[in-house]
Amino acid sequence: MTTPLIEARSISKSYGSNPVLREVSLSIDAGEIVSLIGENGAGKSTLSKIIAGITQPDSGEILLRGSPVAFSSPRDAISAGIGIVHQELCLAENLTIAENICLGREPRRFGVVDAAEMSRIASVALARLHVGLSPSQRVSSLSPAERQLVEIARVLAYDAQLLIFDEPTSSLSDGEAQDLLALIRRLKSEGISILYVSHRLPEIQEISDRVVALRDGANSGEAREAPFSREGLIRMIVGRELRDIYGYAPRPAGPIALEVASLQPTAAHAPCSLLVRSGEVVGLAGLIGSGRSALLESIFGVSPALAGAITVSGVPVTISSPRDACRAGIALVPESRKEQGIVAECSVSENANLSRLAAASQRWLRNRQEEQALSRSYISALRVRCSGIDQPVQALSGGNQQKVVLARCLATNPRVLLLDEPTRGVDVGARREIYSLLFELAAKGLAILFVSSELEEVLGISDRVIVMGEGEIRGELQRSEFSEHAIMSLASPHSRKAA
Repeated sequence: MTTPLIEARSISKSYGSNPVLREVSLSIDAGEIVSLIGENGAGKSTLSKIIAGITQPDSGEILLRGSPVAFSSPRDAISAGIGIVHQELCLAENLTIAENICLGREPRRFGVVDAAEMSRIASVALARLHVGLSPSQRVSSLSPAERQLVEIARVLAYDAQLLIFDEPTSSLSDGEAQDLLALIRRLKSEGISILYVSHRLPEIQEISDRVVALRDGANSGEAREAPFSREGLIRMIVGRELRDIYGYAPRPAGPIALEVASLQPTAAHAPCSLLVRSGEVVGLAGLIGSGRSALLESIFGVSPALAGAITVSGVPVTISSPRDACRAGIALVPESRKEQGIVAECSVSENANLSRLAAASQRWLRNRQEEQALSRSYISALRVRCSGIDQPVQALSGGNQQKVVLARCLATNPRVLLLDEPTRGVDVGARREIYSLLFELAAKGLAILFVSSELEEVLGISDRVIVMGEGEIRGELQRSEFSEHAIMSLASPHSRKAA
């Protein structure tokens, strides 16, 4: 029996009275891809951070090639050949690629930074990834996929033996995600071990040699041999069968709640017209760069439209800011939680009430009891896992942060709810809860328009699908016409549904 490259034995970790990991064990062999799955809050990120030296365990041990090791910092782990590529990339945008790759470990000559050696180190690491980036390029000029490659190069530059990927494809297009999976397979062929953390089950099925599941901070199962069935993975994650995670049922549509007429979000967009009725869930599909997010942001007033008109429940409205949109009865769950959705240092209660307070900013006094009661009601309804409404949002898992953003939007009692990638980084169990809530809201008359890059999700919960491509609306599909092929045919360049 071979000795694993890395082994975590009986790892436990608590924050205050909240146990996050309970006697968790995990091993990874040299050149093996092990995927780590589980619901938000199951402990995946905490375990990853312990292995990478970012967080210290309360008990348990880490063994490297059979010998106990203790990492007091990420630098210790990197020196041992272990690096992590975070979901939220940790790069200094104002620095060059070379400066980022060598950050904190800059080579020196005669007491000063050796720029030539730094460029050489970066060039070797980038060449290993087969990418045409220059070490002198500033990170601010790079796409999300290119920035991720720089993160990977930063770890590879120092002889990494284990790479940990935490939700690596959450901000990538389908094509970019496939390129990353191909790169990971190539790194495996070079003998590098991979710990792959993701909620995307098709990726898990495609790339894994072995799958380990956590539930409520403890080991809940392990699948040792491909092929891995979707149903089997879901059972390990949630502890029960969950064949239909969408739970769609048709509902009667009411009167028009949102009408957009010849709205032009930017100069790169054609005039866009659409309508959403009360009680409808309408998907907005298209390729990355098709203009979907810009259209939602224009409706919500983040970037006021160049032309066109918006009507809410039959009343024309002028929207030049998000505050105008909130007052008109429109709410938006933005694409990026970290940058647009939450105030990380503030509490769950403060975040849940942000939009409501902004829309009613003429009040001189705040009713704290009302705010707290409202927060508790939504935290309960959305099943947000937190120690209480006073807990800082930054201490929550990504999926629970997303639920707080949704609670904030619902607190304004909107008539129209816009959602941009509402389940990005959210586990399969939490997704089912979010879908169920959206259906409940639609049944009560809320009009819902959402953007998703996951075609299965679009097909699973939509009553209708509007397809965009190259800044214009290409066509509309009724549920009887749904298929991935139909959407992609419309989304592809120069496609348009026949009248």
